[in-house]
Amino acid sequence: MTSPPDPALTEAEQAAFLQSIARVRSAAGRALRAAQAHAMQGAAAHGTDTNAAAQAAVDFIAQLHQGLDTVAEQARATGPQPACQAGCAHCCHLRVEATEPEVLHIAQHLRTLPGADQATTTVRLQQHVAAASAGSTRQPCSFLVHDRCAIYSVRPAACRKAHSLSAAHCAEQSPTIPQNLRLLVDAEALMAGTALAYRDQSLPARAHELNAAVLAALDSTVATPPSALLRWYRGDDGALALRSTPP
Repeated sequence: MTSPPDPALTEAEQAAFLQSIARVRSAAGRALRAAQAHAMQGAAAHGTDTNAAAQAAVDFIAQLHQGLDTVAEQARATGPQPACQAGCAHCCHLRVEATEPEVLHIAQHLRTLPGADQATTTVRLQQHVAAASAGSTRQPCSFLVHDRCAIYSVRPAACRKAHSLSAAHCAEQSPTIPQNLRLLVDAEALMAGTALAYRDQSLPARAHELNAAVLAALDSTVATPPSALLRWYRGDDGALALRSTPP
């Protein structure tokens, strides 16, 4: 997580990259601890949800996502323009990874949807995981609907960072995609520093394949305690392991 994203960086740039990670780690750690403490105080004062701190830790991932969106906006304002646009979904057919708090954040969003939409999404996830288990390496993301992201507002950091300066390269499935190096460096620093801040508090923040991990989070319900949220908050590295085999 702490390796520079591109060997083209000079020695000075690599040092600056690692310093950026350290700054993000420190700032995110303080903010994460404060968010949990505030949630616990509020819960104690009102005699409400005892899982408030765990929920606050998941909600905190939105801070990373906001930071990444800002980095992307700044890159578009000052650097080469990405070729990405609505309906361009080449990268949505590649493997996507997300950390535990991101996966839990997405799963919680999905549970707010109407029952029929939740069921449809679950079937898509099961089909995706089954195809991947059968050896399929390039298939549409379960959340890609009519070439649009169905979870755009809560999409993971990897998707927010992803971009291309050439739609042609993407369409041709080129092994090398031209990208804005400044955007990549700044985004990687935010992502690595935030993951380390979670780990510093014994909260797992590892990369998981998105579809399988979300399916596992949805599979962990109140009927099978403890929930994925509580298992994760207790430091369980297996909180997002699938409990059943997709059909």
